[in-house]
Amino acid sequence: MAFQWRTRGRAHLLGDNFPHDGGVITQQMVQSRSTDPAELIPHLFENHDTTLISRMKPGDFVVAGRNFGCGKPHISGFLAMQAFGLRVLAESVPVPVARAMMNLGLPCLQPCRGLRDLVSEGDEIEVDFSSGQVIHLATGRELSFRALDPFVRNTIEQGGLKGALLHWLKEHPELGEPAETRA
Repeated sequence: MAFQWRTRGRAHLLGDNFPHDGGVITQQMVQSRSTDPAELIPHLFENHDTTLISRMKPGDFVVAGRNFGCGKPHISGFLAMQAFGLRVLAESVPVPVARAMMNLGLPCLQPCRGLRDLVSEGDEIEVDFSSGQVIHLATGRELSFRALDPFVRNTIEQGGLKGALLHWLKEHPELGEPAETRA
């Protein structure tokens, strides 16, 4: 099944300078070094709002302010968000965070300045990551942002960097063979 770049879901708003450690995921889960989504998902946004993850559904959108995911370069929260099926719309994301999300296959559209003025918590929106268009479904208001780069879309569509590498190796089976040794 092809990745759907135009999707609908509910908006869940977060503020500016929302950190990964202690914000996206609890510090305890970061320190546990767990990579099991089943263990991580229940702790998403727990320090911010203990009921938020229970209100979220796969396909929903995290609508964040400036500097989303800031702080230490950990990825456990983003791994859990991707596994749960969340998508990110943010005013800004630090470059290492944006790369980490792409590498994990977590769609993130940014910069989305002014989006938090368009939507409220729980509003239904439709987002087209390939064009950058966001539509508030109740009002019909639209905003346009910079679309995801085709390289980024391709990487996400293949499940992140690991999936892209596996796809590439499948297309180049000769590279999977050991090199001949010379005496």
